This record gives sequence, structure tokens and C-alpha cells, in this order.
Amino acid sequence: MRMPFYLFVFACVEIVVLVKLAQVIGGGAVIGEVLLSGVLGMIILQLKGRDIVKNVVMNVFVGRLTLRSLMRHELFPLVASILLIVPGVLSDFFALYLLARYALLRPPSTDGTSDDTSNTGGTIDVEYKVHDDESRT
Repeated sequence: MRMPFYLFVFACVEIVVLVKLAQVIGGGAVIGEVLLSGVLGMIILQLKGRDIVKNVVMNVFVGRLTLRSLMRHELFPLVASILLIVPGVLSDFFALYLLARYALLRPPSTDGTSDDTSNTGGTIDVEYKVHDDESRT
């Protein structure tokens, strides 16, 4: 019951901040900021959306999904892109904060890719069987 109330209060605060900002820097600049952040959010969502779903499904299948890895590696860009699409200055600042945390907390890549689902270290595990020449005759 409290969540709709908090969302209503947040929306009201966003409107007040947008109006005050428009009084200071002008309405055109605020409209441009809202449109630019919305386009940026859609681009991030298109670029990272499939990778996020793929990584979550892979980690669930392998059994390596923890809440910390989910929050740091998968959900930060998803939530940030959704917040960028929502018009408002406060949501944009929070989205930029999440994107900065995602960029800073992402584990370093060793092979040039950002996919950390493979931890084999270059080892190939193969089963083999030795056949003797004497056993064939």
C-alpha cells in the first residue's frame, strides 16, 4: 500500500524539480534534456537488454546466480535505462549514478570481452581411452 504513495510523491517531486529547472535554464533546455535522456535510455536498453537476459538465464542454468552478481552485473544497466526513459531530473541523476557504479564495479576482462560466464582458464577437459595394438588381434 505504501509503494503507490511513494511513487506518487516521487512523481510530484519530479514535476516540481522540472518546473523549477525550466524557470532557471529555460523550457527548451529541459525538454531537450528529457528527450535526450529518453533516447539514451532506449539505446542502453537495446544494447544491454539481450545480454542481460542471456547472462541471467545462463547463470541460473549453471547455478551461479547470486543477488550481488545480479545487482552489480545485470540489473544496474537495466534499471538505469528504465530510469533514463522516465522523464525527470532526479531519475536521470539516479540512473547516471547506477551506470557509474556498474562501470566501476564490473569485473575486469581478461580476454577482451565483458562476458564473465566462462571460468575455464584455457583448460579443455577431455575423456579418452587408450587402445593397445595387442588387444585387437
